[in-house]
Amino acid sequence: MALVGCSNGEAAAAAATWTPPYCTIVAADMSDFCYLSCPRCERALPDHANACAACGGGPAPARVYRLLVSVATHDRVIPVVLFDRAARVLVGCPAEELACFFAANAGAARAAEEALQGEMCRVAMRAFVKGDAESFRAVSVVPLRDGFRSLIDTLRELYCTADPTPAT
Repeated sequence: MALVGCSNGEAAAAAATWTPPYCTIVAADMSDFCYLSCPRCERALPDHANACAACGGGPAPARVYRLLVSVATHDRVIPVVLFDRAARVLVGCPAEELACFFAANAGAARAAEEALQGEMCRVAMRAFVKGDAESFRAVSVVPLRDGFRSLIDTLRELYCTADPTPAT
């Protein structure tokens, strides 16, 4: 796929950003939406790790997003990975909070997938190659719908739960 604004050089193509005018989320996979990461060096850590071996301890690992969605543009459907910063725009809370919500509310992960379907947004994407497959990583996400509500707000309303953090 040719990216808008790319030159023929491989280095330029790897770093180029593609931003279609709009995208619609057609599917989201909440089965493996987050992972543990070292807050200092940002390396992925195995589940149940207490510290980063590369950093020699340090701060406790943090749960961060790696959310896989399929987005439809004007002419194709593309799998896109939303890492922590981009995913938080749609989800509206840290990955640890969403994981706790899913653990406390049976079926919430499936409801989250359904709630994201049909959401229109502008997604700036960057292509990257991992193995033999070309994938896209979201650089930024901007919801386009008036009255957009974050995923966690929608789930709290659906499951009649209150926000655990008081408004300031």
